[in-house]
Amino acid sequence: MGGTGPITRRWGFLDGMHILRLLHTGSPANLRQILFVTCLAGLANAALLGMINQAAELSALARPVRMDTLILYVCLFGFFFLADRASLSKANRLVQHRLEALRLRLVGRLRRVELRTLEGLDHGELFATIGQEINHLSQGLPLLVSAAQSAFLLVFCLFYIATLSVISFVVVAGFTGLGLALFWLRRRSLDQALAQVHRQEAEMLGTLAHFTKGFQEIRLNGDKNDALFDRFTRVVDDLQTQVMGVGGKWVVLIQFSNAFLYALVGVVIFVLPIFFQGYTDIIYKITAAAIFCVGPVTAITAVAPLYAKADLGLGHVARLEARLAHSPVAPSAPAGPSRFRDFATVAIRGMTFRYREASDEVSFTSGPLDLTLKRGETLFVVGGNGSGKSTAMKLLSGLYIPESGGIEVDGIPVTDANRQEYRELFSAVFADFHLFNRLFGMEDKDPAEVEALIARMELGGKVTFRNGRFSTTNLSTGQRKRLALIAALLEDREIYLFDEWAADQDAHFRETFYTDLLPELKRRGKTVLAVTHDDRYWPLCDRRLTMDLGVITAETAGG
Repeated sequence: MGGTGPITRRWGFLDGMHILRLLHTGSPANLRQILFVTCLAGLANAALLGMINQAAELSALARPVRMDTLILYVCLFGFFFLADRASLSKANRLVQHRLEALRLRLVGRLRRVELRTLEGLDHGELFATIGQEINHLSQGLPLLVSAAQSAFLLVFCLFYIATLSVISFVVVAGFTGLGLALFWLRRRSLDQALAQVHRQEAEMLGTLAHFTKGFQEIRLNGDKNDALFDRFTRVVDDLQTQVMGVGGKWVVLIQFSNAFLYALVGVVIFVLPIFFQGYTDIIYKITAAAIFCVGPVTAITAVAPLYAKADLGLGHVARLEARLAHSPVAPSAPAGPSRFRDFATVAIRGMTFRYREASDEVSFTSGPLDLTLKRGETLFVVGGNGSGKSTAMKLLSGLYIPESGGIEVDGIPVTDANRQEYRELFSAVFADFHLFNRLFGMEDKDPAEVEALIARMELGGKVTFRNGRFSTTNLSTGQRKRLALIAALLEDREIYLFDEWAADQDAHFRETFYTDLLPELKRRGKTVLAVTHDDRYWPLCDRRLTMDLGVITAETAGG
């Protein structure tokens, strides 16, 4: 189980500085280089401002601009252009590398958590976080880098004003700092509104998933279909209201930045002359510099919503990563074959498991379970819906970790240290199976062998296997289960679990499954557990286990 300290220190996900935390991960050398180039771009911009003021002063005095001044201006402009381009390109590479590392680290944690942790996650929010929130920073990166350059330009402009008049610097800098502080305080309410938008977007995605996952049910029930659409409409309406609220807050901030422009110019025109003995050429230079300050301030305020959205998105990622880090982590797969591969018996002793609600209230208890499996035998598991058959299969395969009791393989206890090795004994097609379109982990399989299995499963003409993938998975449920069975057979594990596999097959292939495929696995020395309601074929097993309310209530010899 991961500790809380490293993640909290790495991300600081309670302090709202997630972008800065992200940039500080990895080597700092590239970040320092980007800051240096961005600073140079801001400095060149400020130097251009000084030259423009100088040229304006010469024009006011009816003096011609010298050629060397023009050449210097062109050189400064070229330097600014190159520094600006280098800053953007280097920042883009740095951020994309950091985001890629973040995404890989997050999915790397996700694939190591235990099944119950994954089942407890909101999949709509999970997909929104990994698929969308990480991208906000990359999408708004050019404007964010431009805002960083504007910040440097603002500093240099204020420094330029300080060289002209210390009093003017104090007035302009104080007014600018006050304006930015007020803007930042008002922006915090925008952050809270964006957080609510994220939650509403996750709820919308979760509701949307019902239209695809529950399509059959809603097509059979018009009232359910209409009620689901009404619910989706309310969620979308709430989302629209919240997005409009965010827009309203942003309008206020835009108005604030526009008002700041005229307020700053008013300070320069009406307040600064008080500190001078009449209007001198200095006041014109200060006015021009102050107006140049408006641009950076406007750029910084304009990018605030993008920064807030990107920072908030990374905050969601940080919280998800912290949650995964705090969850039990499965050990890595063994480098070689499982030490249990040549097992003779698998013994389950007093194993129990409880489903718990968010309130920690127990909703269902499985066990205690006591069972011994022998190599090469075929067991059928029978019982009514909700009797605990699927839970027992997940406990037996090690996907669920028991609260008490345990498993022994030839007398060797299955512990956290060797649990993944134990899991490597199993190949399963669960009732809620997922069909991969590629044979992940079996890329070296002979395509001819795969095609032979496709023909055996009577899928020839519907599916082909080319370039390591099935040509389609858009098939009926029964046909998809046959593809899943092909993948399971190719894995060639020692124990096979089939959870209601034959339920979606036609009569012909159901017969093939029980009288051909299962006996073949038995002849190969494979152990098979099949959850089934096909009482016609019950005599074909070695043992039949009857389950009810999470326990084995009867064990009957087959044949």
